[in-house]
Amino acid sequence: MARGSSTTTSEASRAQARNWRPLFLAAFRNSGNVRAAAHAAAVDWSTVYKARKREPEFAAAWDTAEQEALDLLEGKAMQLALAGDTRLLMFFLRTRRPERYGDRARLELTGAAGGPIVTKVLDKLDDHEKAALRKVIDEVLEEEPS
Repeated sequence: MARGSSTTTSEASRAQARNWRPLFLAAFRNSGNVRAAAHAAAVDWSTVYKARKREPEFAAAWDTAEQEALDLLEGKAMQLALAGDTRLLMFFLRTRRPERYGDRARLELTGAAGGPIVTKVLDKLDDHEKAALRKVIDEVLEEEPS
């Protein structure tokens, strides 16, 4: 009888070793930390990375759990921001409403007297015309203050 119970225990251990994925995903969902979640599932962290690489379904579940962990983190950060953490508050405003709170810089190029920039296609110039144009451009650039 002792022999039969050890076989059952051994089979149960093997079954548990095969069923670590739900434990890992639950722990990962709550922590966002692969190493801690692997420890909670009683497997080596390299095992979970190998499974992610080989098993598309597990990889998809991993991605979902990671998004859920990020949602928890974002919720906690939002609570801290609303409780008075001004750095987090500004972070949320800048990322959620960049048009109003984001860092802005505007660069506008205009032609003469603020008008449009006039362009011309010069691909049909011969070598003499290109040299003359290059000379005019160089002269204008030399006149410009640095």
